[in-house]
Amino acid sequence: MKSDIWIIVQQRERLLEASTFGLIAEARRLLSRPAQDGVVVAVALGMGLEPELAQLGAYGVSRVLYVEDEALASYQGELFSEALFGLLKAHEPNLILMADSPETADLCPRLAGMLETPLVTRAADLRIDHAGKPCAVRPVSNGYLFEEIRFDDQRPLIISFIPSVLNTPDPGPMAPMEILTQPLNVSQARLKTRTIRIIEADPEDLDLEEADIIVSGGRGVGKDESFEIIHELARIMGGSVAGTRPVIDWQVLPYERQIGQTGKTVSPRLIINCGISGANEYTAGMEKSRLVIAVNTDPRARIFRFADLGVVGDLHLLLPLLISRINEIKELVSSQ
Repeated sequence: MKSDIWIIVQQRERLLEASTFGLIAEARRLLSRPAQDGVVVAVALGMGLEPELAQLGAYGVSRVLYVEDEALASYQGELFSEALFGLLKAHEPNLILMADSPETADLCPRLAGMLETPLVTRAADLRIDHAGKPCAVRPVSNGYLFEEIRFDDQRPLIISFIPSVLNTPDPGPMAPMEILTQPLNVSQARLKTRTIRIIEADPEDLDLEEADIIVSGGRGVGKDESFEIIHELARIMGGSVAGTRPVIDWQVLPYERQIGQTGKTVSPRLIINCGISGANEYTAGMEKSRLVIAVNTDPRARIFRFADLGVVGDLHLLLPLLISRINEIKELVSSQ
């Protein structure tokens, strides 16, 4: 069996997600063990991705298998799994790595069933023992415990990592890399499902793991009408609403809106934390966010350690001013 490690490229609107680069780093770490002669192979399905894929050589990818077709422009579980299945059967890589997301939560079990191969979802770590056998570590019991899963056979293994455990490396010198365009060898006429149309979700209700902008409220915001300011800011910014565990316990927001070890792990472009002290249970779920803003009355609040911009003040005074200013800017732009 070949010792190459495959990573499945994850992209949104033809831009590579940060988790893709984290997967490459993880694959390189596994291949750095003695007597390893495999390479990192990136597999991409989509349309118009070649400019983005060209940069992967600087991160350690030796080969890109790119299946380009208009039908792959948006995720469709049956089509994507059929396309990947053909490539995997033809090349038989040693490991297939993905990052956990709504798409891969659907894709991973499909592929594992088709390949009749082991699958570990939401892994926190992957090690190879002295005998060359993989051992995956994943959280259980709402993150309070971890379990080790060992594999004795030599079948290809599919691992889906929690995005927050993947560290994005800095690019190095551009190394030689080949991009091999592959045909979509799937008869779409025989598929049982097809995409009729894509309905965009209201940004405020968008799955937190998919959201680019998140406005998150904590105990300091308050209940009931007090929390409406969080919804209002999210609406005006086109963001999704989230909360800490106390907010969920108050039933101000449903459980799927919770960020943290016992909730969702998110990595948006921007997260605004309002009235949140920054306990480890919460920050473990948002520390991979690209830009972090925090508003809190306590200048010693732990959340400020993670903030790119921290504002000490009463959110119920500050947020209405921010909303008003955003509205003014929107009106100015629309009038030009």
